[in-house]
Amino acid sequence: MAYLALYREWRPKLFKDIVGQEHITKTLMNALKQDRIAHAYLFSGPRGTGKTTAAKILAKTLNCEQRNGQEPCNHCSSCVSIDHGSAIEVFEIDAASNRGINEIRDLRETIKLSSIQGKHKVYIIDEVHMLTTEAFNALLKTLEEPPPQVVFILATTEVQKIPLTILSRVQRFEFHRIPVIDIQKRLADVCSSLKRQVDSGALTVIAQKSEGGLRDALSILDQCLLQDDPIGVEEVYLVLGMVGETYSSQLIDTISSSDYSECLGLLSEGIQQGRDPRQIIRELLDYLRQMLLTVATGETPAAAPHIQDRLIGQSRQIGISRILRWITILLQGEGQLKYASNARLAAELLLVQTIHGSQPANTNDQEEILRRLSVLEQQIQDAAAVPKKVPESKPLISAKTGRTNIPNNIVKTVNSKDDIRLENIASENKPDISIEVIQARWNEVMEQVKKRKKSTQAFLMEGKPAQLKGNTLTILFREGCSFHKDKVNQAENRQTVEEVLKQLFGTSLTLQNFMENEFEPNPETQNLEEQDLINKTKDIFGADLVVVRD
Repeated sequence: MAYLALYREWRPKLFKDIVGQEHITKTLMNALKQDRIAHAYLFSGPRGTGKTTAAKILAKTLNCEQRNGQEPCNHCSSCVSIDHGSAIEVFEIDAASNRGINEIRDLRETIKLSSIQGKHKVYIIDEVHMLTTEAFNALLKTLEEPPPQVVFILATTEVQKIPLTILSRVQRFEFHRIPVIDIQKRLADVCSSLKRQVDSGALTVIAQKSEGGLRDALSILDQCLLQDDPIGVEEVYLVLGMVGETYSSQLIDTISSSDYSECLGLLSEGIQQGRDPRQIIRELLDYLRQMLLTVATGETPAAAPHIQDRLIGQSRQIGISRILRWITILLQGEGQLKYASNARLAAELLLVQTIHGSQPANTNDQEEILRRLSVLEQQIQDAAAVPKKVPESKPLISAKTGRTNIPNNIVKTVNSKDDIRLENIASENKPDISIEVIQARWNEVMEQVKKRKKSTQAFLMEGKPAQLKGNTLTILFREGCSFHKDKVNQAENRQTVEEVLKQLFGTSLTLQNFMENEFEPNPETQNLEEQDLINKTKDIFGADLVVVRD
């Protein structure tokens, strides 16, 4: 017998053998049990998830001569002929090749012919979204009121292209992507049946790269089985033309350390091994996606077992801000990379831009300097534990009353010789809160918010304190983060942040949130902040070393 591909040999022949679609198989079996078969069905979902397989099993069950409950026997002449594609009562039509109005008119004429006594005529139209508008219109009436014993089963991967007039005339079943664990289990059963030694990590990689399609997974496994046993992860990478997650993790390390030379050298090494630069960037994006999901949800990444611990460590070290920035840069470049005439140069440029983009932008230099100066100022204030005395000075005498006026922060002491000395006493009260103090301690605010509610901290992470006016603290969110701003505006999240601010700064503050492009700071406040920045710089570095330019 001629060799059959694994996805054909292992195609399910019973409803119970269909993997990952229990919500559909259970409904169809109940319909068969209650004898409530609709005249038209629409099976939609990603490729390789069992749409055509389920349609054939339903057709076999409807025409089976020795039906076993709600499952076909797979032994009678009807079941065998349907499996072989020679049944006269089941018609499989490829809408991609027969998409015109003439083909649908021929189909309507064929439908009028009566079926064999007691048999159902089943029309399976695959990729039905490829039909033209005129063909859909010609099919409408027949689809709505077909002759008795006629069942239509439409299958598509792009349900959004189906006209609403068709959708309203069918029962719709949505096939889901099959979970990785279910695909991995099915692949293990196949390998066990074939008595082949395939590493569990290799099966995990195959299941992940199939993107929820069991047919794709079986096709990859079929090719991998051409290798000698035992088959490991590296053999799978070789078959798929991938550089692997270990390579991607090394690229992440070079980007994180801002090592241009090592990063480009690693890219060159991958290209010399025959890997496509476009594929290298795609795998790097997949790796960053797993890092993003790990740091955002705290769940174990869907990566190969041997790389999971390293991926988790990198995610924690790099942080969500830099991960988001890298993904943004790579996504924008990846769209242009596919059309680049020199893919290697484009990939090198993209990696250099990613490293450069991970460094502070020029537009944030003023904020970065202000933050660092505020930290230095706070450290100097904390170090000044002993109050300093001021030199003796004459008391201030009012010209009108002749009395001595002493400022509130000055205390008068009298010695045995009745000499008056003025001493500056450090105030025991807490200093006034400023926006600089809040900015300097913002990381501390984030940590306290995280302890109370992780989701609130995740939303607040995209904002930064920009202005303190009275007891109102303004938080600005960058462009593209309006969702985060709206979440922080919710009552429970606002309350959490305001409670943390009161706990850390000892006073009640009210939040107001804006997008950066919506907020217009007060010019006077902005000038004061700039002058404050200049004064602090002069105090710390010396006025003779500071030059101010517009």
